[in-house]
Amino acid sequence: MTLISENRNNKVMMFIDLRNVLESVRMVENSAPFKLDLYTLAVQLVGSRELVAAYVFDTKRPFGEEDSSARFHDKLRHLGFRVIARESYDAVRKEQKEVDVAMACEMVAHALRDHYDIAIVVSGDRDFVPAIQHVQSAGKRVEVAAFDNSVSKAMVVVADKFYDLDKMPLLSMFNPTETEKSSAEETEVV
Repeated sequence: MTLISENRNNKVMMFIDLRNVLESVRMVENSAPFKLDLYTLAVQLVGSRELVAAYVFDTKRPFGEEDSSARFHDKLRHLGFRVIARESYDAVRKEQKEVDVAMACEMVAHALRDHYDIAIVVSGDRDFVPAIQHVQSAGKRVEVAAFDNSVSKAMVVVADKFYDLDKMPLLSMFNPTETEKSSAEETEVV
């Protein structure tokens, strides 16, 4: 039994660290071609509670450069996700910048504005621990969802509830054609 009540009237906001989730999916079964159904993920994690918003955080190429993830971001927006894509990709190091901070800021700002009762953080990255603690100190509940291969123990411990995504039916196999293989890296999430 938990001390914190959960009911159907809880307002939920979801915060998804897209690259963290994509890397986790790529590590499943030795990088076999899998698709993650983000829509089903959101529906399963929210359950019968009220979903206020589902945010996806990612990077995009600077204005004027070809951005292979733009179509994918548009598809997510069409599904109802709010995509926050920062122009902060470091091509030399091949890593995103500013995304974790942007996500942490959104989590805390919405908590302090009382926009939700429960935050669902879809990431195993321990960089979110301080933000989660601030959200909890504002009287909100934080649930964490991550794959086993990419979750920090600190995230499991700090969460009010933890969802092991390995145990949820969210992945499906696909066989991209030769022409799709080059773009599959950017769009292997539905």
